[in-house]
Amino acid sequence: MNNDHSIIGKDIHHSFSSGETTNHVLKGISLEIEAGKLTIIVGPSGSGKSTLLAILSGLLQPSAGKVIVLGTDLWSLSRKKIDQFRLDNCSFIFQGFNLFSALTAKEQVILPLQYAGVKDKRAQQQAIETLKNVGLGHRLDARPLTLSGGEKQRVAIARAMAKDPKLIFADEPTSALDSRNGQIVIKLLHEAALTFGATVLCVTHDPRLLGHADRIIEIEDGSITEAYSQKKEQV
Repeated sequence: MNNDHSIIGKDIHHSFSSGETTNHVLKGISLEIEAGKLTIIVGPSGSGKSTLLAILSGLLQPSAGKVIVLGTDLWSLSRKKIDQFRLDNCSFIFQGFNLFSALTAKEQVILPLQYAGVKDKRAQQQAIETLKNVGLGHRLDARPLTLSGGEKQRVAIARAMAKDPKLIFADEPTSALDSRNGQIVIKLLHEAALTFGATVLCVTHDPRLLGHADRIIEIEDGSITEAYSQKKEQV
């Protein structure tokens, strides 16, 4: 495996069946995702991009094909080992924020750090530092009800980045945000790749985000139609 490629997908297929009807969502997708870069998978609703993200991140088992993540044949592992792999290496950001209503911004970030085995004092320090890095040092004790949509997503990004993950998966992270906050969020994700060397894989149908990507993969009807860098060099 090329050491620059943190994720490799080989001939990935996925289908859903309903009664006698089978819906072929992914149709033999192969791709390579580089470490330290922001890669955006873009396509219309129903193109299969979120399904692909779930498969590459260990959330959904493909019908066929292979996924190599950080040198590990992901779907050859037991479910328990896949869960541990995600805990050790991955963070997730979703369009719905997925914040706990009773927890403050700081507590939202501390919680996954504790699951990862970080001790209380260190977890608090990391949470405060990460929230400051996303511009929320003044909102440490705020709960979701008092946060704007942009602030909620920045808490979610801080939560994702606090444990210094090797891989960050973002599913439509700006779809609930206005243009200004969407730009703030995508810049933070790009910074996670450039500054911390994380592999950041984002799926979206928002064309406003594409200018921030290091690499763009276009998907339609379950197949990759084009993949290119920002210089439009065909790969």
